[in-house]
Amino acid sequence: KIIKIKVPGTNKLHYSPGIPMRLNAKINDQQEAFILIKKRKEASKNYFYLTKNNNLNEAAKNLYKTLRKIKKKGYKKIAIEKIPNVDIGEAINDRIIRASKK
Repeated sequence: KIIKIKVPGTNKLHYSPGIPMRLNAKINDQQEAFILIKKRKEASKNYFYLTKNNNLNEAAKNLYKTLRKIKKKGYKKIAIEKIPNVDIGEAINDRIIRASKK
């Protein structure tokens, strides 16, 4: 008999804010939330930073909290800056892809 064990984070669909998400964005429009990994010189009320100092471990910890915050603020679209696909960045990108699915 095969027993299936469910492990958190391994489902095809993990936490999803239910909002269309555009991945690897370089720019955004003012109508969508813009999730950034790196601090920008210009500021905007629709910018949401995953980390204060470009730290991927901090970004991983803040991803779902940031998605929930954006949903609570009522945004209808999300753009996400390209996350480096190295070390824990691979896990962040995997979570983002899962979260972008409906």
